[in-house]
Amino acid sequence: MTHIGLEELHLHRLLVAVDGSDSSQLALRAAITAARRDHAAVTLICVVSHARANFSVVAGLPPVTQEELDAEADRILRRAIAMVPEDIPVRTVVKRGKPGPAIVAHAREKDYDAILLGARGVGRVGAIIGSVSAYVMRHAETAVFVAHEPLGDGAAPAEEAGAADAPQT
Repeated sequence: MTHIGLEELHLHRLLVAVDGSDSSQLALRAAITAARRDHAAVTLICVVSHARANFSVVAGLPPVTQEELDAEADRILRRAIAMVPEDIPVRTVVKRGKPGPAIVAHAREKDYDAILLGARGVGRVGAIIGSVSAYVMRHAETAVFVAHEPLGDGAAPAEEAGAADAPQT
């Protein structure tokens, strides 16, 4: 049997999308591991929706101001920065708009070796959800690594269980 060697990846400039979800925290932990190994710099990006595009009123919730959304992004970034060891250079970026296009556009502006993001997210601040990670994978011009937090008890959430039973097209 012939062994074909693979060249090891070296990642020096990492873009990590954070939204406070478990999946985005897993992506950040993976970035920290790579950053330590390769002496890489980490940029944390948090995407804030425009307050005018917020559908909280339709959902029967009080309207959310742009200041509240920006403050939430700041809290998310501060918590993420606190996870990064002091020996790893870290910077932050806040963008407004739709998460997928904003992440891809920012990555195009800079010279990142990889984008890391969670498979699904939570919250009002441009949650990194499945459709966003799929968008980034389809449109990014650099490597993309999607982190999926394993289910704690091995059981699929109800909405996923139904989707798994749906016919494949």
